[in-house]
Amino acid sequence: MNLQESIHRIHEIMGLNEQTTIPKKVAPSFWDSAIDFFLPGTPVEDGYSIINNFSDVIKRRVEYNKKNNLPLDKMTKEEMNYRTKILNSTPSYGYPDALGFLDVIKDIKNGKDIRQDEFKKYKNMNKAGSGFDNTSLGGKKKYTDQELKQMMSGREELKKMWLGIDDPNGLNVGNYVKSEFRPSSSKDSNALYYKPKDIPRLTTQQFDELYTAILSTKKPDGTFPGGNSDVLSKTKFKTLDGSTIEKIRGDLGNFKLGASEESGKKYISVYDEWDLFPPALKEKGIDIQQFGKTPLIYYRINRV
Repeated sequence: MNLQESIHRIHEIMGLNEQTTIPKKVAPSFWDSAIDFFLPGTPVEDGYSIINNFSDVIKRRVEYNKKNNLPLDKMTKEEMNYRTKILNSTPSYGYPDALGFLDVIKDIKNGKDIRQDEFKKYKNMNKAGSGFDNTSLGGKKKYTDQELKQMMSGREELKKMWLGIDDPNGLNVGNYVKSEFRPSSSKDSNALYYKPKDIPRLTTQQFDELYTAILSTKKPDGTFPGGNSDVLSKTKFKTLDGSTIEKIRGDLGNFKLGASEESGKKYISVYDEWDLFPPALKEKGIDIQQFGKTPLIYYRINRV
């Protein structure tokens, strides 16, 4: 499909005829609408530009700090502003939505037919861009407005931690605070682990159900596989309800659950290396993980 055919196709999707002339500011193209929806306030031609320039900003920071005899990791004003821009222009939605939209972008860049139904699916998400499914069967709200606000707040805090622009007092305040525990497999004695300020509470029956389900994922060597959190959605629980499951899941994607005991007391552990962008993006030519500091999440839910 050539450029003229692409324009014609866009007109068809937008319900326009060939004689219609529309100024960009009045009725932006599908492409502009898509980028504006997912990257609000980001005047870029495609969704990758803000990422591709990241390495240049860091190189200039290193050169500046070397020249001025400053710590190499000390952020310049330019880098701080750039990271803040990424914070503000990166929507807080889940991995599948992000990857799906990248497929839409790829189709447009390659001149393929724009998949209108695909884009509509993303456009109809919660306007806050949270990616949280706020409806259930029957059209009833899955979360209260306060719960949704709390989820968004937690996601924003993790984004700031990843970008290195979080509150200097972040170990003690916010949705995530310093954890008193660390995984037994941790090899870095200086690593910081965080936990939700409000640890989910389980009844004895709920705990035992989940504990048993997690044990079923245990590997022969005694460890638990990463990503076994799908046990939360694949298991049919009798007492563990959906609301409690979502509290355990919180702002995390695919994470590791463990089941163990210490001093005769059983506990369930939750571990995650939180990524601002899905690792699968690296397969699409975007390696952004090198620019951030992955927040390490680890906490325990004790049996009452």
